[in-house]
Amino acid sequence: MRATLSALASFNEDERMILLRQCRHEEACAAQAAQPIPPGLLNTHQFRHMWRSLGVKLSREQAAAMFLRHGCDVQGLLPYEVFAAKLQGSPARLLALEPEQKGPYKASGGGWGFKGKILYRYCRKPVFPPSTWDGTLAAVSAKPPKAGLILEWVYGYNGKHNTAPNAFYTANQKIVYFVAALGIVYDPANHTQQFFQGHDDDISCLALHPGHALVATGQVASALDGSADSPFLYVWDATLSPPTSVQRIDFPAEGGSSSRLIVAMAFAPDGERLVVVTGDNRHTVAVYKWRNKQLLNQGVGHNGQPPQVYGVVFNHFVAKQGAGGGAAAVTSMFVTYGVKHIKFWVSTVDAVRAHR
Repeated sequence: MRATLSALASFNEDERMILLRQCRHEEACAAQAAQPIPPGLLNTHQFRHMWRSLGVKLSREQAAAMFLRHGCDVQGLLPYEVFAAKLQGSPARLLALEPEQKGPYKASGGGWGFKGKILYRYCRKPVFPPSTWDGTLAAVSAKPPKAGLILEWVYGYNGKHNTAPNAFYTANQKIVYFVAALGIVYDPANHTQQFFQGHDDDISCLALHPGHALVATGQVASALDGSADSPFLYVWDATLSPPTSVQRIDFPAEGGSSSRLIVAMAFAPDGERLVVVTGDNRHTVAVYKWRNKQLLNQGVGHNGQPPQVYGVVFNHFVAKQGAGGGAAAVTSMFVTYGVKHIKFWVSTVDAVRAHR
């Protein structure tokens, strides 16, 4: 087709002008024969007749294939302006004329039959579905499969790069620790494991409640939603089967600064307060009443790229007895330690004070 048009072209009329002139001639002939077709469109019969007048013979199958290739409408009519542009256009120009879709096929909303170019965020050039693409398969794959996977056993122990305490015995003599995004409760007597699966990214630290039943696990900020700026912690019961969440506390970004991860945690001796050290550049130390998520006070733990703080330890020794030999006062002193530093903290009603 291109060779035929090139042979017929002259100084005053190029290939595209010749093609459009013939298309308009076919359109005018149809109007004179009382077979009107919407302007700018040709059917397969007109298309074949037009090319026959130019010396190119096309079968019905070839014409139908070209209509599908170059974009016919729902009535099977071809816009000849678009066809002429595609036929004479450069590969880059043809690529620009393709319909486009941003992002992958969606699980909901349909559109799985799209066959144009697809733009991905991290792909420099557009991609195209296979020529044999069947959108009904995407519709089927959008539904969850009937089959599934069951977690049976987790091998290994993630202790090499963990700077905070990460393995404890529970009240019923089971061992609680973590690997990747799983909290694991191991029963050495029966050689069985149970899993806490509330986290959606790697767990970074673990703390045991004084009652040896509850466990707190903090994680790195998840990248699943594309933000990677909001780590969180769970307090869960390791004695239940399966382990069950009791409380969750989130740490969203504030002022454009992300907390990145939970660096270290520790429960107070009374079990009602929880000290949390986050992975921002200030290693913010926060004291919570964790049952109602109440932030009591917070302060700067240590400046630097995390992790600079390795752990938190409460003072478990009684500071003083109550008047008349009454109940002992609950201690509010704890220690954070890490790279070339150790800090002693005292949590009061309205502030948290530290000294080296």
